[in-house]
Amino acid sequence: MQVDEADDAVAWSAFCEALDFGALVPEAYEAYRPAVIEGLIFFLKNLDGDRTADLLADQLLVPEEAGVAERIVAIARHCPALHKMGQVLARDHRLPPEFRALLQKLESMPSSLDTDEARALAEGELGPLQELGIRIDEPPLAEASVAVVIPFSGEAVSGGNGRGVLKLLKPGVEKKLEEELDILQRLGALLDEHCEAYHLPRIAYEETFLDVRDLLAREIQLDHEQTNMRQARAAWAGLTSVVIPEVYPISTPRVTAMQRIDGGKVTETATLPRRARRRMGDLIVRAMIAQPLWSTGEVSLFHADPHAGNLFRTNDGKLAILDWSLVGSLSKQDRIALTQLVLGGFTLDASRARAAIDALSQSRSDTAALDALIAQRMGRLREGEWPGISWVTDLLDDAATSARCHFGANLLMFRKALQTLEGVVADVSPDCKPGRVLTVSLLRMLAAEWGNRAFAFPSSRHFATHLSNLDLTQLWASSPLIGQRQLYGLGSAIPRLRRPAPAQ
Repeated sequence: MQVDEADDAVAWSAFCEALDFGALVPEAYEAYRPAVIEGLIFFLKNLDGDRTADLLADQLLVPEEAGVAERIVAIARHCPALHKMGQVLARDHRLPPEFRALLQKLESMPSSLDTDEARALAEGELGPLQELGIRIDEPPLAEASVAVVIPFSGEAVSGGNGRGVLKLLKPGVEKKLEEELDILQRLGALLDEHCEAYHLPRIAYEETFLDVRDLLAREIQLDHEQTNMRQARAAWAGLTSVVIPEVYPISTPRVTAMQRIDGGKVTETATLPRRARRRMGDLIVRAMIAQPLWSTGEVSLFHADPHAGNLFRTNDGKLAILDWSLVGSLSKQDRIALTQLVLGGFTLDASRARAAIDALSQSRSDTAALDALIAQRMGRLREGEWPGISWVTDLLDDAATSARCHFGANLLMFRKALQTLEGVVADVSPDCKPGRVLTVSLLRMLAAEWGNRAFAFPSSRHFATHLSNLDLTQLWASSPLIGQRQLYGLGSAIPRLRRPAPAQ
């Protein structure tokens, strides 16, 4: 066995030396290229021997003239963890366009199964389909990182249209994902040990990878996804322009039977007019960011895997949010702290911003480094930078890397979801400005709360916006610092927005 593992390591070393992995790392992160390259090689070298042989054999089918990007994508198709990573990065505009185009093929792939194989796979999990009142007469619609989606028809479907889909785990995916997540944990420990040699910031890589590992493991827990989907349908019920699939009773812990959504990826907009593309971009921001941020619940659910393959534009122009296997949650305190961080930016209040980051961080930070970072970012605001969502996420990123703040898995997933959505929205509509959409959404929420604020304690933040009357007073009092015109615009907009918003 040891000989086989040694042979695998030699085989991967020879393969990797023939490719320039570093070319895929954006110039802005050039200092981290050695760590990225060594991390990828470590991952590949530690795969099971049989998988290594299959992956290397698969490379022989890739055209000889193919570049490193195409070969990496070919490997990712067979590695659930790398496949998921590719989906997340597919809309990251910091990557070369050609590489992004290849990664976008991972968002939703055609399945290798035909109709008979799909039917056999479904019956292996559900038993005789005829007894359930359903039929499978078509090949799978798509294949993703861990599952295959198979259309079915029959009287078991509620609503009377007789159509639905089955989501089933791909054969062998559980064992593959378990192996890969274990490798990623060991990779985190390796980075912790050698972060100085790789010129990496100290951010507890193994602990962070463990948190993310727990979340990714939920990808194969389909019964959890079914619960998430039911909760999401309730939470998003007020947005009539958003569709979340209904879960059908024939579902099992290993099979999700649900409503079939007709449409295509939101990024497939070539035939849409410019205004329709912008409306869809605005809707994505409202549904995927504003909705989970501004709610009164103690815990707010958010979709943690919003790549373009999971966001559909339906045939009647609505936004369908698919695949709820990977979700996160933000507590009321998390949302208050995020709001306070934005408020600190608006009022140029470094101490408020510092207190918000301390509330979000789960471990002691480098106090001097954090103070210096916040002072630097406040300086940028004085020069005209807008303290929107990008300002917040960039500040949190730097707080983690330079001030050694450790944020929980849910906040990390939310940060990653925001980055993914930024790329998706840009590809849907370059005219959509997420900051503007969020500002308008916040103003509408404030307008809806206005009547109840007269009866609230000054310090109460028991509002969907998480802003107290005292916060708003301080914001208004700070208006000379951030531009009188901008705050006058906020003050005059609230009364106008008090009238009911048009139906979503």
